[in-house]
Amino acid sequence: MNKFFYFYNALCSGASTPTAFSFDPYIVAVKEMLVSELRQIVYYIEKLKDLDVDMSEYRDKVIDFISTLIVNLDFKKESFFVIVEDLYNNKEKLEKMYISACENIKQEPKLLAIEKQNLYDKEGIIKALNQPLKNVYPDDYDLSVDSKVLYELMINIVLNACNCLIELKNFNIDYSEAKDEVLCLLNTPNSSNSIEDLKNKLTDFTECNYKIVKLLNSTIVEKYGPVESTYVNLGAKKGKAVLVSGTSFLDLEKILEAAKGTDVNIYTHSEMLSAHEYKKFKSYKNLAGHYQLAYSNFSLEFAEFPGPIYISQNSLPKIDVIRGQIYTSARYPAYGIAKVENGNFKPIIDYALKSKGFEKDDKPYNVKIGYNVEETHNKVVEIADKFNNGMIKHIFIIGLIDMFNVKNEYMYKFIKDCPEDCFIISFGYDSGRNNFWHVNSYFDFSVLYYIIEKLSEFIDKFEDNSSIFLSECNPSTISHIFNLMYLKMKNIFLGPCCPNMINPVVLDGLSKLFNVDLLDTPKKDIQKILNIEEEED
Repeated sequence: MNKFFYFYNALCSGASTPTAFSFDPYIVAVKEMLVSELRQIVYYIEKLKDLDVDMSEYRDKVIDFISTLIVNLDFKKESFFVIVEDLYNNKEKLEKMYISACENIKQEPKLLAIEKQNLYDKEGIIKALNQPLKNVYPDDYDLSVDSKVLYELMINIVLNACNCLIELKNFNIDYSEAKDEVLCLLNTPNSSNSIEDLKNKLTDFTECNYKIVKLLNSTIVEKYGPVESTYVNLGAKKGKAVLVSGTSFLDLEKILEAAKGTDVNIYTHSEMLSAHEYKKFKSYKNLAGHYQLAYSNFSLEFAEFPGPIYISQNSLPKIDVIRGQIYTSARYPAYGIAKVENGNFKPIIDYALKSKGFEKDDKPYNVKIGYNVEETHNKVVEIADKFNNGMIKHIFIIGLIDMFNVKNEYMYKFIKDCPEDCFIISFGYDSGRNNFWHVNSYFDFSVLYYIIEKLSEFIDKFEDNSSIFLSECNPSTISHIFNLMYLKMKNIFLGPCCPNMINPVVLDGLSKLFNVDLLDTPKKDIQKILNIEEEED
């Protein structure tokens, strides 16, 4: 338990820790089919909106479909057929509505030039899976690598935006304007395959994407805050246990409420660590701590946890699913996962009471997370003053989860080689060197955004005198990269990414199309950023 943040994912580091993931061609074909059907639905929604037809109901259906379908594709076959049929029927209905609306105003309908495939039964669906590219890329089987990369980036950003919109909906907030912009972006490939058009649309969407994230964060703070510095226990306590993974604090709150009056301890996992920062969650005696053996190695952790596991809706990690006592409230649970019905979390607590649980206490081990808003602001002002007075030449920002530890050597050498007239702001990694500030925010990007916003306010052309290293890769990383672009950050560097998180071709595309650099060596990266002439070895 006390080794959290000190292991690499085995795939990336070559360590002995087992990692499970797969690249199943069938799953890829399924994803392409779902994206194709959603894209066609969006096309007819936009066409009907242009004819002044109220499409808010269907717009919300699309947002819901995206957030629940593309997160995980390890469906039972029966569920998959139901999903595709549902999408297909909605598409057919919308196409007929559009044709009828055009007839009423004596206008020629502009239908999508896609070869129709019958997806109303299993036979038609299976046949379509054998030729997925015809669905996704109509009239052009030879799209460039750049175009396909932009499609992948678009889907990734749309997915993350929809997940946030669903979370806002769970807080009873309907961000209609953002939903319209999501559909507009998703509709782009229907009208243009131009690399420049796709790239511009992605860039234009960054403002909307950032506003969605900011609104969700402020909503969470209002409900559960304020944010406070706190120590979180990483050691297990003897007794029955439930693990809660994902991003939905509402789900965590419901499980904690269900556990009241029992001896079941609730542990957070992955991004749920941030819940411990908020004042309200500290009032729950059952919230025992955080369980995580190795960052990004869900398979190992889920297999070793001695109790039921709950994965919040829209948060399923992109790995093979461990079969067992795993629950979710997602509309379409993955194969082998039990569904929480009607918000009733009592079955999870009941299962925990029957489970083995932890047989003994671990040696206490704490990690500090959270921050004081006033202290953070004062530190930002101090750094800005030093920069403006010529005491700091360049500001490096490293975060959030810092996978660059002593075993990797990169961060050790970077800190050692970084010139004294530069300043390092690090999230998740501490150091005793001068001109270094450690911010205890392992998953909470809101404080990173706040710091960048304030430094940009206090330092003229801050974006030209700063660099940011994103040291962890997860399904939200690409969304964060585009948020940083919206904040005008130019020098964005990305650390090692496992292929099951971000496709290597997409990484190359980010570098080529958006100037996101991949880390090389500390020496070369520092020389490149600071325009230092490369020394001969």
